[in-house]
Amino acid sequence: MPSPGSFPSMSNAEISIVTNPAAGRGKARWLAEQVAAAVRRAGPVAEVVFTSGAGDARRLAAEAVANGARVVAGCGGDGTLQEIASSLVGTECALGFVPVGRCNDLARALGVFSKDPIERLAANLTSGRRRTIDLGTYRFRDASGQLGAPRYFCTVATLGFDSAVSRFVEQRRLPIKGTPAYLYGVIRVLSKYECPRVRLRGDFGELDERVLLAATGNTPFYGGAMQIAPGAKLDDGVFHVCVVKEVPQRTVLGILPRVFSGRHVDHPAATVFRTQRLELETPDAPEWICADGETLGPTPAVLEVAAQVLHVQNPEKSLI
Repeated sequence: MPSPGSFPSMSNAEISIVTNPAAGRGKARWLAEQVAAAVRRAGPVAEVVFTSGAGDARRLAAEAVANGARVVAGCGGDGTLQEIASSLVGTECALGFVPVGRCNDLARALGVFSKDPIERLAANLTSGRRRTIDLGTYRFRDASGQLGAPRYFCTVATLGFDSAVSRFVEQRRLPIKGTPAYLYGVIRVLSKYECPRVRLRGDFGELDERVLLAATGNTPFYGGAMQIAPGAKLDDGVFHVCVVKEVPQRTVLGILPRVFSGRHVDHPAATVFRTQRLELETPDAPEWICADGETLGPTPAVLEVAAQVLHVQNPEKSLI
């Protein structure tokens, strides 16, 4: 059964737009319908379906794939795209973008923006360039050492301060979005934040120390255009892991502006590693790992690159 408010699913729809109606302060419903109308004017059959809760985007995407859709677009934010992507992995169906969420970091990396005209968004779904990209996977490691089921993520998996900020923003219905929401979270979280001891293992070896943050990038961006992992690429088969050591609060405020241009990696407290697999432990207490504006789960955990598993529709020119 479709979610409440959905149009009945069209079994012959070539393009399905899975929409979070709450995204963009309610703008998502209108935008999805406008883009779908523009797609239909170009010829393809398009449908709009709406989510009503967690997991709906994943289910609706799987239904669209089963019904023969060639593109499933997400009209919402990175969390909606994360769910859709997990249902498209390993299929011939491509992920499309109608960005209207808080940050839209995956769409931005692929050259699709919330300010794009409706006709351009529609054209990207009907005739955009198809490419294949990597995703990341998160798996919790239990006390016996067994790994849980993988959970896919699209952009940057965060541990430490940026994860605390992400959870702060995620758990509050703020009247602002994107970078302003992230910066508000920074101000609220920083004064009481205590850096955890973190143990990382990867292709680079092992690191064991107190850190401000460890950000594992499949894309450069998080928090709305903040380049935490400036060298990360969606199809290079490796993570770019940015680690910032424990520093005084005043130093954090000095480093933060550099993240917008990626120049924070030049600071002595910052190091960037490249790895296909990353083991994360926090010996003193579990810490949360977040990605795409959602909480993935706690430590200890293993992050791995799932190379070339997702088709996407994007313009001829993308940022990475």
